[in-house]
Amino acid sequence: MPDWGLWRRALAIALPLMLAEAVDSILWLVDTYFVSGLGDEAIEAVGVGGYLSWLLFSVGSMVYTGALVVTAQAMGAGRRGDAARALGEALALNAALALPVAGLAWAASPGLVDLLAGPRVSPEARMLAVGYFRFRLAGLPFLYAGLALDAGYRGAGVTRPVMAATAATAVVNAGLDPVLIYGMLGAPRLGVRGAALASAAASVVYLASLYAAAPGALGFEPRPRPPSRLSRRMVEVGLPTLVERLVFVGGNLAYLGAVARCGDAALAAHTIGVRVESLAFLPLYSIGESAATLSGQSVGGGDTAGGRRAGLEVAKLNALAGAATAAVLAGLSGVLPGAFTGDPRVAGLAALYLRIAAASEPAFAVSIALSMAIRGAGNTVVPTLVNLASLYLLRVLPAAWLPRHMPPGLCAAGAWAAMLVDQAGRAAITLAIYRRLYRRLARRVV
Repeated sequence: MPDWGLWRRALAIALPLMLAEAVDSILWLVDTYFVSGLGDEAIEAVGVGGYLSWLLFSVGSMVYTGALVVTAQAMGAGRRGDAARALGEALALNAALALPVAGLAWAASPGLVDLLAGPRVSPEARMLAVGYFRFRLAGLPFLYAGLALDAGYRGAGVTRPVMAATAATAVVNAGLDPVLIYGMLGAPRLGVRGAALASAAASVVYLASLYAAAPGALGFEPRPRPPSRLSRRMVEVGLPTLVERLVFVGGNLAYLGAVARCGDAALAAHTIGVRVESLAFLPLYSIGESAATLSGQSVGGGDTAGGRRAGLEVAKLNALAGAATAAVLAGLSGVLPGAFTGDPRVAGLAALYLRIAAASEPAFAVSIALSMAIRGAGNTVVPTLVNLASLYLLRVLPAAWLPRHMPPGLCAAGAWAAMLVDQAGRAAITLAIYRRLYRRLARRVV
């Protein structure tokens, strides 16, 4: 039988995050919608630039993960002062990272786009992708600071301010998109660079909203602080996640390259499919994140058995949510792609992507909940190893082989089938490790 008390606690944390992630995903779709008026090459450019942006977010994820785990365990142990200091140090750490990361990314952007796009993507799309990516860099310092504060709210289990901040971000981003992309209201016509600049401006709003809400929501004002033992703990906990994200981006680049080798239509369809699928991810990822909070607070309070039980209960809840989102995604697969492209071939391939992705949702739901519960318990190494092994062995390698053996016109379906294999294998491995080793993996970090 489900533990209804834990399910209610998980949903109380996750529901505001779902709404926040929904707004974020809708904004991604809004960006794609407005950019689609510039043609399929613009859609491809935003897809490539978006993948590269994930690389930058990965660097900030080190401090994000460390701050989330430390805050959750400090709150569980009743040590609010440590939580306040950890968030202050997280702000300072991410500020130190943002500018050098942005500078390196600016210089390397042409080479990164060439590496990601592959030989089948047109020079025009590559040029647009470089411009989009570079304009996104303007918001990186604000984004990194916002990530640090976001982690603190999630670790404390106080997630409504995250929802409110995301809503404010949505208003700014959606309002600026048409103005900057198409040059309305006297603004210059910037094309895909306008979409990137709108996102950068929204990052400023996100940071300001989270900072303003902190004293009332968290009970303290997070002020930048010099490093202490808490910074070392956050880096120690977050570093495996950074390594995972960086290596994961490399795997995703290889995976996207397998799709790009199937042609411009396949890459455009993949971009549309991923953006639509992001709406299905949002409840699953939000519920999964509640497992990190509940597990971390239990371990911080000395209740390891309670942390283990919380992770398993959240995984059950998430599996049900995964089955429901899969049904919705499959049902709408024939309708949604047509809103983003007038090319029947691109729309048909995007619909196929969504049907394959729908089959993977329940497995994704289980793996994300259990891996986040292990992270909240203070161990980030094991989820990193599992995720990377699954990505490269069960997705990247099959994606390099399967497309060559597909019927004409279905090249990309081979790469997308590898995604399904990856998610199923990852869920099975994570569940086996969780059941056998959670108590040995859990550790207090504050």
